[in-house]
Amino acid sequence: MTFFFLYGSPVLQQLSKYIPLDSLDLLLRSHVAISFTLYVIGFIGFIVTLEKDYYKYQFGQLTWTLMTLLLVVGQSNFVIRNILKGLFWLVLPSSCIICNDIMAYFSGFALGRKFIDKPLTSLSPNKTWEGFFGAFIFTILWSFFFSGFLAQYPWFYCPKVASEEFLVGLTCVPDPVFLPHTYQLPAFLSVIGVSSVTILPVQLHSIVFALFASLIAPFGGFFASGIKRAYRVKDFDSLFPGHGGMTDRMDCQFIMGLFTHVYLSAFIFKSPLSAAQIFDSILLLPVNQQQEILQKLTKAIAGY
Repeated sequence: MTFFFLYGSPVLQQLSKYIPLDSLDLLLRSHVAISFTLYVIGFIGFIVTLEKDYYKYQFGQLTWTLMTLLLVVGQSNFVIRNILKGLFWLVLPSSCIICNDIMAYFSGFALGRKFIDKPLTSLSPNKTWEGFFGAFIFTILWSFFFSGFLAQYPWFYCPKVASEEFLVGLTCVPDPVFLPHTYQLPAFLSVIGVSSVTILPVQLHSIVFALFASLIAPFGGFFASGIKRAYRVKDFDSLFPGHGGMTDRMDCQFIMGLFTHVYLSAFIFKSPLSAAQIFDSILLLPVNQQQEILQKLTKAIAGY
């Protein structure tokens, strides 16, 4: 049900381009109703399968299922939406998490407990304040310069396009955040002979991602540590010897992906739909409505 609710509509839209069946249009128009029906079936099915003496176990399993859907499936859906806006919005935030994790280790290893002799949190007693502050500084520097590097390549900042265009290379008009902009510096800095600086706006936005990766995202790791303490396990898996499984590596990435989606929607891409998504939706309309939109759009453009 969850997968159909999150991914059913875009998948059906793509299929309708190649399989023009009325049944696909019906599924697309009834997407929300079908999703709700599946939810009701699952809800009733859970209730009628409850058995005496197993209530606690069954509700415990339901809780784990809901947490997985919320924390993994739901948040990963926003990660996919970020990718469709451009690989830049996957690579940069993820790299901030990776940089923060690595530099926290090295900073803690080199300076740990030499200035503050207390652990950062009781959930992760090996994490130190020195590692936290060191990672904070390195992550800001990394995000600023790495974002400028990625912004040089259309392959990163161009949004999702048709598969045949992808094979021959991406080309697009860069969003203004990827174009150089000159900023006037405060007057008191004029004493050093610099009154302005030219950088990419996305480099300033990247500092926000670095701040979130350093100050908020680590709580995803603390949350995972709390689960491990509660169940008395050292690692979620043994995929990476000494470092745990995939969950141990992704505990901060999902909340970072959700933050990226929220930040893009609020401050960068304020329109909820891209041009490609609007065009795909128009193709699903009846011909008379498509013609009506064309006429109105033609008049609007002629008015400029």
